Amino acid sequence: MQVAAGPGFVVQMVNLAARIWTTSAGAPSQELQTVGLASLFDVAAGDRLTDPRVVYDAASSRWFASISDIDTSSVVLAVSPGPDPTGSWHTYSFAASGCADQPRLGLADGVVVLAADVFSSCDNGFAPLLGGELWVANKAQLVAGAAQVASTSFGPESALQSLAPVQSLSSTATEYAVSVDSPGSRVVHLFAIDGIPPAAVQVQSVAAPAVSPLSTPPLGAEPATGVGGRQPTIGTNDDRVLDSVWENGKLWLSANTGCVPSGDAELRACGRVIELATATSTVDWDTNLSVPGADVFYPAISPDGSGNLVVIYGESSAAILPQLVAVARTPAGTFTTPVVIARSAGPYTARRFGDYFGAARDPSRPELVWVAGEQGLALAGTHSWSTTVASLEMNAVGVPQPPALSGAAPPRLRAQVVAARAGARVRLSYKVLDDGAGVREKVIVSGKKSVLFGTTTAKGRLHADQVYFVLWHPAKKLRGRFTWCVEAIGSDAQRSAPSCSTVTLR
Repeated sequence: MQVAAGPGFVVQMVNLAARIWTTSAGAPSQELQTVGLASLFDVAAGDRLTDPRVVYDAASSRWFASISDIDTSSVVLAVSPGPDPTGSWHTYSFAASGCADQPRLGLADGVVVLAADVFSSCDNGFAPLLGGELWVANKAQLVAGAAQVASTSFGPESALQSLAPVQSLSSTATEYAVSVDSPGSRVVHLFAIDGIPPAAVQVQSVAAPAVSPLSTPPLGAEPATGVGGRQPTIGTNDDRVLDSVWENGKLWLSANTGCVPSGDAELRACGRVIELATATSTVDWDTNLSVPGADVFYPAISPDGSGNLVVIYGESSAAILPQLVAVARTPAGTFTTPVVIARSAGPYTARRFGDYFGAARDPSRPELVWVAGEQGLALAGTHSWSTTVASLEMNAVGVPQPPALSGAAPPRLRAQVVAARAGARVRLSYKVLDDGAGVREKVIVSGKKSVLFGTTTAKGRLHADQVYFVLWHPAKKLRGRFTWCVEAIGSDAQRSAPSCSTVTLR
């Protein structure tokens, strides 16, 4: 899952497709194109492609995207001809020494840098890692759409893993890259890349400052499904660098790790965010994102124009379906209250859950950060999943929120008939009839003379034609037929008409 923002456009990439929107008031306003990535990267239609990345570079007014081509053992780079991403992109292929896994994309004033973990094969899950490989290309020639572009490569180096060049958001002649050791690390390796091909390029190891230990996280928990009580899990991968950004001497990186959250006694999947000062090669701060009793995974990061670092991540637990959550670290060093951006309508029943999410500052409105991630759907018989793209901005009290769309009515909901065993957890299910963002759902169960249960969900994004639910755990002795109602509450406090149905406990 990737997202990038440019003047008037947002580009989302996932697996084999890209979607392009025009933007207005901090929200997608019109979908212009859905493009197959084989077409965008101009590769053979049958080639196996994986792990796209996309960024917008304000300095050159160009979009850059990369992808791994398994069948040609190469990393392909695509560059837009201008600030409009809807035209035909120029493409360039860089041969890898093997299977280029999770290629990463970074850029500075004069260069575009690609890096990947290279394995001896993509078809063998136990193929040995050859090491990190890095390619440095002449940015001016790429921007000009030159037929041939000067470049140089380094590696694969067996001692390097998860090598990640940074997206530079301010001017710098030096491109930085970071990596960590795998399957665990106590340091962050910092590299400086200087020179522009065809001139000599130097890749220098600058420092390896110590950080709190990084480790392979456990699988993310999910609620048990109704089929035999099976409890699906989410793959949280390993401790490799997921995202890396540099601006004005500050370098931020994110990763997955295992940790024991405060107030918990079990090892959970946690997100890790680290800030380095590149002038001194030191760690400014190093923080786990964790939730007691829950798992956190795939943090993606971007600073906004006011110095807040916005983080988007996934969260799930034995009681929480996978959801997308946003938080921000303020310049004062405090974290804002987490905000739910989107919730799953159902469990995700395949283990792989993508490999990373996305975050990108909007160059036209630097107070906005666009985020993208994955959640589950409720489609029977499939490993159903969907994606969410949203924009966030800090409100007056420092909490990241989706910008309100004035006059947008809350979505209509339809309560469903529910029947369950007395004393068991009950899913109060409701179908969503319209899309909605920043929406809370209020649910009430009533008996003849009193309210038996009431709850209001956290704010989130709802998708039309999907079924959502809240859990109710009634008293063991409670039996009979009861009325339950649900209504949607919009970001501006507008309410939908309540929808009511029955819940029967036998």
